[in-house]
Amino acid sequence: MSRSGRPFRDSFENILVAIFLALLVRTYLVTGYKVPTSSMAPTLLPGDFIFAFRPPAGFKIPLTSTKLGVQIPERGELMVFTFPDQPRTNYVKRVIGLPGDKVQMIEGRLVINDVPLEYRRLEQSAVTDLPSYDQYEVWEERSGGQEPREIIQKRDEKGKDFGPLIVPPDEVFVLGDHRDASDDSRYWGTVPVQRLEGRVMLIWLSLDWEKKWGENRFPSLRTDRLFTRVQ
Repeated sequence: MSRSGRPFRDSFENILVAIFLALLVRTYLVTGYKVPTSSMAPTLLPGDFIFAFRPPAGFKIPLTSTKLGVQIPERGELMVFTFPDQPRTNYVKRVIGLPGDKVQMIEGRLVINDVPLEYRRLEQSAVTDLPSYDQYEVWEERSGGQEPREIIQKRDEKGKDFGPLIVPPDEVFVLGDHRDASDDSRYWGTVPVQRLEGRVMLIWLSLDWEKKWGENRFPSLRTDRLFTRVQ
């Protein structure tokens, strides 16, 4: 081969290697997703772009549906998952119940294994990005020694009971943090751990389509959410 053709071949090989490494990272390490709804607000907002860490959800054997090394997530973790009838649609919810747990809601408050969670009302600042935010209240929800999390519920909503339900083996019970705007395990049941895709770890970009600029064509950038860790 002539010397003039060598740089082209080297560049082509470098591109192939880069593509291979990118596919490897996306398949086995980290995958990006866009958040389209407010079901996980205030933790995740519509227009957030997130990264999920794949290893905790196991490794799929190529050309099969079998996964190895699947880990039971910790209670409180945000997980990406799919459903058998919608394998191309990704969902993000918070793991509330682990295999064998007894999950119940009494007037909108969680009770896990007969132990009520602790609640404390917070300021409204966490929901001002959402439409009709004045209809909701923000609460801190705490379970045992876990880090507290923020949830949203409608004002003066009572009587929202669920369960009790015993989480089956190798499945988890999931909820959205925006409890009145989330389609979750209360309605379609628990999630098999084999359907988990990864653990949400980072918001790397956040676009606010409710606050536009440039003749109403472009979204605003939520700079305070860039590269923030998700809990």
